[in-house]
Amino acid sequence: MILSACLLLTGGSSIRAADEKPRHGDITVAILNFDASTPGNPELGKQITDVLTATLSAEDGFTLVDRASMSKTLAENGLNLTGLVNADQAVKIGKLVGAKILVTGKVIPIDKQLLLTAKLIGTETSLVQGVLVKGDSNGNIGNMLMDLSDKVAGRLREKGPALIAQDDALKDPLPDLAKRLAEKKLPKLAVRISEGHVAAAVAVRIDPAARTEMSMLLRQAGFTVIDGDDNQLAEAGVAYVVEGEAFSEFGAQIANLMSCVARVEIKVVDRKTGEVIYTDRQTSRAVDLAENVAGKTALQKAGHSLGIKVLEHFAATLPAN
Repeated sequence: MILSACLLLTGGSSIRAADEKPRHGDITVAILNFDASTPGNPELGKQITDVLTATLSAEDGFTLVDRASMSKTLAENGLNLTGLVNADQAVKIGKLVGAKILVTGKVIPIDKQLLLTAKLIGTETSLVQGVLVKGDSNGNIGNMLMDLSDKVAGRLREKGPALIAQDDALKDPLPDLAKRLAEKKLPKLAVRISEGHVAAAVAVRIDPAARTEMSMLLRQAGFTVIDGDDNQLAEAGVAYVVEGEAFSEFGAQIANLMSCVARVEIKVVDRKTGEVIYTDRQTSRAVDLAENVAGKTALQKAGHSLGIKVLEHFAATLPAN
C-alpha cells in the first residue's frame, strides 16, 4: 500500500558501487567486516557490519561503498581483511575502493563482558578515531549494536571532516539556507503528508514523521507553516503544492534489530497553472529494536533530506525582498 503525500506552499544515506562517483559534498565511507570470534554467536561480526551499513546509509552526508563491490575489488588485489587494519592498509584500501574513511573493528570478550570496538581511519591522513561500547555478554546484543552504530554515526559526523582534512565537509546546510532565505520574500506554507508503513498488520494510527520533519525545517528557515483543508489553504493564498507519495517498509532483521526502508517522492506544482517546477525523491534506511519505530525514523530522515532540497530550491528561485 502506497500512501499519498502533499506539501502545500503559498507564493514558497546512499550506497554506491566501488566504480561509481559519490554524491557531491558527501564523505565516502567503506565498512569492513568486524572481527568477532564470540562463542555462541559466529555471525556477530557480520551483524555489526550489517547494522552499521543500515544506519550510516540513512545518514545525510555519507555515501557508502557497496560491500559486494568492495569485496570483489579487494579480492582481485589479494586483500581479504577483517578487524583492525593498520594505517598503511587503510591507505591502500581507500585508493582501491575510493573511500575517504574506513570503518572497521573487533569484538573482544572479557570475562562476562563484551567489548565492541570500532576504528575510523582517514585513508588520506591516517588519522584515527575510536569508539567503544561494552556490555554484559549475556545481555541484549541488539541494544549494544544500536549503541555502537549510533556512536559511530555521531563520531563520523563530528570528527569525519577532520579525518579527511576538510573542516566543512559535513557542514549543516540549514543555517546558510536560513540566511539566504532571510533576504527573500517568503510565502506562507502548509504541509500535508499522508504516509504509512507497509507491514503484515496495518497500524491503527499513523503519525506523520516525514511531514513533521519537513514542517520543522521550513519553520526553522523562516517560513510560516499553515495547516487546514483545501478551502482554508486557498484563503491563505497557497501558490504551490508539493505532491507525492511516502511509505516505509520492512527491510531485514539483523539479530533482534529491525531494518526498514522509506521512500518519499515529491513534485512542486504551481497551483494556478499546473506547471511542475521541481521534482525530487529520497530513499532512506533506519534500524531499531521495533519495526514501526525504524520505519518512522526512515521516513523522518527522508523528509529531512527533501526538506533541505526544497529550501535550496526556494532559496535559489524566490524573489528578494
